[in-house]
Amino acid sequence: MQVVNNLQDLNKALHVETNKSIGFVPTMGALHDGHLSLVHRSMEKSDFTVVSIFINPTQFDNPNDFSNYPVNLEYDLSVLKKYNIDLVFIPKFKELYQQENKVNIPLNGLDQVLEGRHRKGHFNGVLRVLNIFFKLIKPQYAFFGEKDYQQFLIVNLLAKNQFKNIEIILCPTRRLQTGLAMSSRNSRLSPDQQKIASKIYETLNFCKMNFSFSKIKELESVCLEKLKDFSDPEYFEIRNSINLSNKINKEDKCRAFVATKISNVRLIDNLAIN
Repeated sequence: MQVVNNLQDLNKALHVETNKSIGFVPTMGALHDGHLSLVHRSMEKSDFTVVSIFINPTQFDNPNDFSNYPVNLEYDLSVLKKYNIDLVFIPKFKELYQQENKVNIPLNGLDQVLEGRHRKGHFNGVLRVLNIFFKLIKPQYAFFGEKDYQQFLIVNLLAKNQFKNIEIILCPTRRLQTGLAMSSRNSRLSPDQQKIASKIYETLNFCKMNFSFSKIKELESVCLEKLKDFSDPEYFEIRNSINLSNKINKEDKCRAFVATKISNVRLIDNLAIN
């Protein structure tokens, strides 16, 4: 496993692999089995897998959230070494963003709802860093988790607009036995708090079991009240799975999306409900 920290070494490592298909797994570290499922998928589909570890400050709307983001680089590298990853890229902010040539792409309102409405500038930061990574690494495949489904839709637009040779691959959400979606932020919760947080998935499943096109608003309200019983919710919304519109027709595929806080730790999740 090669570990590189600068662009010169990155370019050297990639230059040797010019005839291989490259799979890219962008992470912010604090790796868990959800990340590793993306790594495993990349290793299945690609000849050469690159994992980045970079906590990207431009996608945080809250400075406290950025400063409190969990860091465990030694553990991350030990886990990736066991997987025999080909290349780990751990860039520094200044050198990485010196490579930036900003792009403006039409997002068709995808960045104005849900996380986009509650975390101003978040997706702009995500697009900025991925635009840099995609240009540097030039992967054929990039892997993203279903837990961040809105992000997947937006990154897919970036690829279709600017990187037509990159296939964006959505991988299923990995969950604990309790149903809680795996997240680096879970490490900031105590075992008891994680048990409470599993009720998020229970609420999503309640929504799925009781879904009816004629009672969407009513169901959203009921689920929001359920969240209030154990957490501090920001939203619970049912949206079209393709364009995230809340104007839903009976032939549409839908998802329920949730963001809520438990002991000031912000958690998100979503579930296909029909």
